[in-house]
Amino acid sequence: MAKRKKKPQIGPDFMRRTQFQNLEPSGQQRGMPPPMPELPFQGETIELPDPQKTDVISIDLKKAIEDRKSERVFLEGNLSLGELSYLLWATQGVKEVDQGETFRTVPSAGARHAFETFIVVHKVDGLEPGLCRYLALSHRLGIVNQSPEVNERIAQAILQPDLIQTSAVTFIWTAVVGRMNWRYGERGYRYLHLDAGHVGHSLYLAVQAVGGKTCTSAAFNDDDLNRALGLDGVQHFAIYFGSVGK
Repeated sequence: MAKRKKKPQIGPDFMRRTQFQNLEPSGQQRGMPPPMPELPFQGETIELPDPQKTDVISIDLKKAIEDRKSERVFLEGNLSLGELSYLLWATQGVKEVDQGETFRTVPSAGARHAFETFIVVHKVDGLEPGLCRYLALSHRLGIVNQSPEVNERIAQAILQPDLIQTSAVTFIWTAVVGRMNWRYGERGYRYLHLDAGHVGHSLYLAVQAVGGKTCTSAAFNDDDLNRALGLDGVQHFAIYFGSVGK
C-alpha cells in the first residue's frame, strides 16, 4: 500500500521563511518611498465628536483588566455617536503625525499602523445602518455603503453571524500589507497579527468606559468577508473584528 503524502506544515514553514536571515531586502532598504499612512477616501464623510469631550465612565485600570471578558449577548440599547467616537479613538486614534508616520493610541511595529477600520453600524444614534470607514487622520467617518443588504452580507461571512446582527456596531480591522512590509518585508505578516491583538485588547478595556461589552474574533470566511468589504484579499484583507453592544 502506497504511503500517503504528508500535507506540508504551513505554520512551521511560515515561521522559518520569515526569519530575518531568509528575508529579501524590504522596500525601505531599497530606498522606496513609504506608503501613505491612510487609504484615500472619496465620498460623504461625517465629523465625529471630540473623544476628549465624550462623557465616559471613569474606571480603575486594575478593575478594567480584572473585568475584561468576551460577551456575545447584547441588549437593545444604542451607542451614542460620542461613545463610538471614543472607541474609535481608543483603538486607532492618531495622537501625532511626524514625517508621514502616525503615532496612535495603540502600539504598532515600527509605528507602521497598517490597519484601516471598517464599522458595521446597526444601532448608533445619528447614524444610518450600513458600512463606514474610520478616517483616523481627520477623525471622521466615511460612508462606504448604506444599502439595506450590506450588513447582512457581512454577517453571513462570519461564523457566528449573530455577533454582527445583534451588536450596536462591529469594528472590522483590515490590513494594508504594503504599509507594514515596506519596512519589514515578509516578516511584516507576523507583526500584522501581533498588532491586531493590541487593537483588540484596547477595545476590551475602552468599551467598559461606555457601559458596553464586546467580543473579538477572527472566525470568518476570508474570501466572503473581503468581497463584502470590497478588498482584494491579498494586498488588503480583513484580519480581525470586534462586535460591541450595551
